[in-house]
Amino acid sequence: MSEPSAPHVPAIAAVRRQALRHHLINEVARPVRRRRRMLVLAPVAGVLATAVAAGAIAQPWAPNSAPLIVAVEQGEHAGAILFLHRMAAATAEKPGPGEGEYVYIKSRVAFAEFGDGPARLQPVHEREIWIPRYEQGDGLLRQPFFDLPIIGAIPEQTTLTDVTPNAEIVDLPSDPDELLARLYRERDERGWGNSRDGAAFTAIGDILRESLVTPQTSAVLYRAAAKIPGVELIREVTDAAGRRGVAVGYTELNRRDEWIFDERTYEYLGARSYLVADTADGPAGTVLATTAVLRRAVVPKLGQRP
Repeated sequence: MSEPSAPHVPAIAAVRRQALRHHLINEVARPVRRRRRMLVLAPVAGVLATAVAAGAIAQPWAPNSAPLIVAVEQGEHAGAILFLHRMAAATAEKPGPGEGEYVYIKSRVAFAEFGDGPARLQPVHEREIWIPRYEQGDGLLRQPFFDLPIIGAIPEQTTLTDVTPNAEIVDLPSDPDELLARLYRERDERGWGNSRDGAAFTAIGDILRESLVTPQTSAVLYRAAAKIPGVELIREVTDAAGRRGVAVGYTELNRRDEWIFDERTYEYLGARSYLVADTADGPAGTVLATTAVLRRAVVPKLGQRP
């Protein structure tokens, strides 16, 4: 199901789309590994070069960051199915996006570092991204990468080349059974990673998080998610901006990934990942990632804000 008024773009496998967009969403998809402490002894210039190349640097806990530990609540499978179908029915009636050549998404995000002890959440920071809407081309990413005591926060603007267009990302089957079957098939062909159900949940979450989809496509995604065994509804959840909502989650390998929604308007608020059991990376409830979408729109020019 493509965006209205978009020229035809040949569909490609979801796994290929994700590979092409890995440089856009790598922070969300994979938490940062903490560097060995010996880097602190390197000259400042060397630390800067290494940090810029990696896109992140170890940082202490910040007071305004999302909680390091959250309560692990019992999920409701039946509640998740009901909520997803209710959202699908309500979302399909909403108006579609306007016209514009780029998709603009502003969010607040924080990701965990691993190594040298339990996972530690980095400070929450703002992230802005511009994605070509209809044709492959340049995109743009703006976010602060790190904070050093001598220099302070370093704003970073990165041009993203050969970005897969939004229209291709959201070119999906209009039938939820067909969509889910495709996601399962792609996981089987890949032969590694999460289980079939976990891979399908992750793929849908990637589309919800950093793409612009029509209301009709959102409805199909919700109905497909409702068919995934093990989806759960978790109540009283908070996103990275402090907004309260309810979450649809999936748990695998001691980790729960959640999509957070406004319970009244069904607006997608953000996402959260955390441990549900004690592991070497931390106790149950350790937050691995937290995000909040602040604005999602279309704009006429690269770098222009709505």
